[in-house]
Amino acid sequence: MQRKFKINDLLLSFGLLLICLLSYGIIARKLGFFLDDWYIIWTYRTFGVAKFVEFFEGDRPLFSMVYRIFIPIIKDNPLVWQYFAIFTKWLAAFTLWQLLRLIMPEKKWFSYSAAALFAVYPGFKFHYFSVMYGQNYAILAIYFLSYIFMILGLRKSKYRPLFIGLGMVFQFIGIAPMELYYGLELVRPVLLFVMLPDDMANFKSKLWKTFLQWLPYLLVFLGFTLFRVLFSHLYSYQVSFFDQLMQNPLYVVKDLIFRVLLGLFDSCVYVWVELLLLFTRMQSLNQIALLFLLILGSFFTAWFFIGKSGQSKMDADNRKHALVILGIGVFSVLAGMIPVIIGGLKVSLAFHTTRFLLPLSIGASLATVALIDILFQNTKAKTLIVALLVALSVAANYTNGLEYKKAWDDQKEFFAQLTWRAPQIEPGTVLISPVLPFDLYYSGTSLTAPLNMIYAPDLDDNPIPYQMILAATPQMNTMPELIPNQEIDRYQRVFNFIGNTSDAIAIYSPDKGCLKLLSPDTDPRAFQSDRYAELWKSIILLSNLDRIDLTAPRAELPRRYFEVIATDNWCYYYQQAANAEQRQAWAEVVATYQDAENAGFRPEDNSEWLPLIKSYIYTGEIGAALKLSEELEIDNDFTLWGLCSVWQNHGQPISEEETERQNLLLSRWNCD
Repeated sequence: MQRKFKINDLLLSFGLLLICLLSYGIIARKLGFFLDDWYIIWTYRTFGVAKFVEFFEGDRPLFSMVYRIFIPIIKDNPLVWQYFAIFTKWLAAFTLWQLLRLIMPEKKWFSYSAAALFAVYPGFKFHYFSVMYGQNYAILAIYFLSYIFMILGLRKSKYRPLFIGLGMVFQFIGIAPMELYYGLELVRPVLLFVMLPDDMANFKSKLWKTFLQWLPYLLVFLGFTLFRVLFSHLYSYQVSFFDQLMQNPLYVVKDLIFRVLLGLFDSCVYVWVELLLLFTRMQSLNQIALLFLLILGSFFTAWFFIGKSGQSKMDADNRKHALVILGIGVFSVLAGMIPVIIGGLKVSLAFHTTRFLLPLSIGASLATVALIDILFQNTKAKTLIVALLVALSVAANYTNGLEYKKAWDDQKEFFAQLTWRAPQIEPGTVLISPVLPFDLYYSGTSLTAPLNMIYAPDLDDNPIPYQMILAATPQMNTMPELIPNQEIDRYQRVFNFIGNTSDAIAIYSPDKGCLKLLSPDTDPRAFQSDRYAELWKSIILLSNLDRIDLTAPRAELPRRYFEVIATDNWCYYYQQAANAEQRQAWAEVVATYQDAENAGFRPEDNSEWLPLIKSYIYTGEIGAALKLSEELEIDNDFTLWGLCSVWQNHGQPISEEETERQNLLLSRWNCD
């Protein structure tokens, strides 16, 4: 009998892993690094693991110890990091399952269902930031172990000091490095109170007993809280709530209530409603069919393993127990919000705030399964509903992964086109743009990492030679005013960049079309409809394309991150033509366009005909330039003002007919 249970436990453990793989593993091999993952990997490559002490000293000083453990093991392999994140998510789900089994040994169905739902909780959309959150999941698994040892200490008096000691150590590891699970410490005394026997003399006696059991963990909690307050200058996130409360108590209390209710509703209710919108994000019948198959496979997988976990009986005592768990789940959600709330932030399903849903996902999963347990009597019906939620969550995480994949592919294409256009760039250069189409998943600071890995692969010390700036972001807080000849001395964590605003290259990465490096004579009216039109004016004036070494051997994208980038596409030819245009090799530009046409490629954005029109003019083929311009559809301001600029600044009509045709075009385009 005991052997049967062990085999079943192994089977159920594998089931949790399979659910995690279905949720995150299908897309994992197609992804790389995002946001601070790039910056972290770059730090390791440039300075080694010892530098992480300095990396985190102005942010989360205790977090460096975690990175010094895992980074040397996994190093900088993006695929291994993605699967490490899946493994540690499974580990967190597994330890949660064991914790719930320990708390409720008779409610096997509930324990497994809650762990399975937690494993794929769809509200948390940061899973694919694998370096950051793979390690974060590991911390969460350790934090669950602190509760497991606490309960063992409560039940096994012979080893109580050992279990309490281990529980305190794992508690500190769980709350101190990252603080994300700090608020969950308030769940500990509630759990202790519920677990103590009900036949004690009276309520006060039970409270006192709870306090005594909680006391060792309370000391750790208060000790870290005191450290956090006394050394708050070491942390980037400050406790601003109480200062704001003193200044404007009525507004702060109203705002607090709103943020708490929003977080509770989004994490426990709307997160499941949002699953109904899954198919609206698909753009083709093939994608819809694939998503349907994934939901079907995930549903039967979850249904099988949850069904194997046990039965769920509902009598008066079990209903009361389920209500208690529902209350603990909701309380866990509220407690999990504490670090976010006192930091002046909010929890919601908006992308950037979903990172705060990780600690809330524990309570949300408990509350959801408890509510299902209360509302439905039949175990098969309950299992079907939980399995459906798991399956839809798997599909939601997959579609979220597709968005990450698009951002990763767009970023790869961005850097590939940059190397095609700018084979080498002078050290001390800033690449600057207001925003990029994929900057939801990247910052200017994080993109500085691959930029330097590509153009300075042997870098091993400061100052760094290249800097990426997204000027419409808070990154500008550490930059001088965007006017010529301003010294830049920018220090970001462990990297120092020294340069000048006049040594910049303005980059324009449109949603449709190819990357463009802008010359300083670009007409700023090309961006007059852009929300950052004024910013573009400043950036364009700073652009210095002489920073590009046009004839040097081309920088190579590191294959271990980017793999091989295909060159059989229009943008490859366009960047060759743009490079030749800057060298004023007009015949080469014309030949490149001819090669592209022979290969079957044409521009998506009509502004990309401009180098050819200019080349026709300078090679004396005015008629061809006029004909192409006359036939060209004006699809955006960049095309319009680019055409105006070409003909006003470079037009060389040699006959009256050509002059008249040129003037008609300038009039039709309303060029000044």
